Amino acid sequence: MLEIIHLNLYETAGLAVVVLFLGMILKQKVSFLDKYCIPSPVVGGLLVAFINYVIYQFGFVFTTDRTLEKLCLVLFFTSVGVQIDFSLIKRSFSTFALLLVGIIVLIFAQNILSLSLSSIFDLDKLMAFTASSISLAGGTGISEQFGGFLEDMNLANGTNLSLSMCTLGVLVSALVGGPFGRFLILKYKLKPNSDKLFAENIEDSKVTNSTFPANLAKASFQIAFIIGIGAVCCEFLFQAGISVPYYIGAMLVAIILRNLSIKTGRYHFYTGELNYIGVLSLSFYLAMNFMGLAVWQFDLINILQLGIFVAQFILMLLFAFFMVYILTGRDYDAAVLSASSIGFGIGGPSSSVATLMVLTGKYGPSFKSYLLFPIVGFMLADPINCIILSYFMRMF
Repeated sequence: MLEIIHLNLYETAGLAVVVLFLGMILKQKVSFLDKYCIPSPVVGGLLVAFINYVIYQFGFVFTTDRTLEKLCLVLFFTSVGVQIDFSLIKRSFSTFALLLVGIIVLIFAQNILSLSLSSIFDLDKLMAFTASSISLAGGTGISEQFGGFLEDMNLANGTNLSLSMCTLGVLVSALVGGPFGRFLILKYKLKPNSDKLFAENIEDSKVTNSTFPANLAKASFQIAFIIGIGAVCCEFLFQAGISVPYYIGAMLVAIILRNLSIKTGRYHFYTGELNYIGVLSLSFYLAMNFMGLAVWQFDLINILQLGIFVAQFILMLLFAFFMVYILTGRDYDAAVLSASSIGFGIGGPSSSVATLMVLTGKYGPSFKSYLLFPIVGFMLADPINCIILSYFMRMF
């Protein structure tokens, strides 16, 4: 019988610190991890996840508290919001439209590919459908929801089979996204696009470093205030029938307040210190997310699923290059968006964020990517996926 050891919030935070240090040490010792842009939280997190898998073989497994993980994601996107100006939003509209169309095309393509392969090789269609947009573009939430529907259609263990493919997608996309982005950036000699607001933030950071402790406290108050307003706005929208994640609400409020402060000149944002909070929060989020991967679900994966996943992976690489990189401008932002799309295409939010973190940390900022991918890849992709999946489910 499996004995579950649940780590509380404090134990989870402590283990996350260990994960971060493990990742940093391994990247220092193994040069190719740094060279090919594998994030430290991913390295350390996967190591702990595989240790958990070994423990699982002896009848034990540890689970983590997710409260701090969710908070860290909200903190990160709030810190991003204070660095985005309205002009960037206007310039990004065409890219937003292309990404939205692209995610619709990708979801259709993933479902058509899985069903086509099952027909060509005369395989179980329900089993093949566990390696469709249910588990790949869908992530954990949709895998649990539609995996249950597959079980209702007499596919034994449909939920766990879908979750196993989802876990595989997270692992692969986290390891491939960084190297893919690095390849595009180096091959085409791409440089970060200079944003006026970002230059201003750098100047702010230089000025405030001399009084860092006091300003860090003020920045903490600012970010808490913004998150509170964002949460209230999300609740109002929810009452109106519109579901907006807290991290999106907080980011949008941060964008509005930051730009109002620039226009009026009446309120100062401590952007340098807010950036420190964001980077720290992101590192914690990724560490907690990847160390909690249920690697033992790989035991459920069969040859049929693995074969379809390989085909889906090739499709995703083609989509990332031709549909995202080529069509969205062939510049630095396009390269970062392209690499991050692998995350929300076959993995999940954590893979996308990990890719963004490592590429922008090494090669420079991409505020367009930070603005667009959470809206398209997180907020809009899931409802679009549910609508498209409902159509395909009628075919069974």
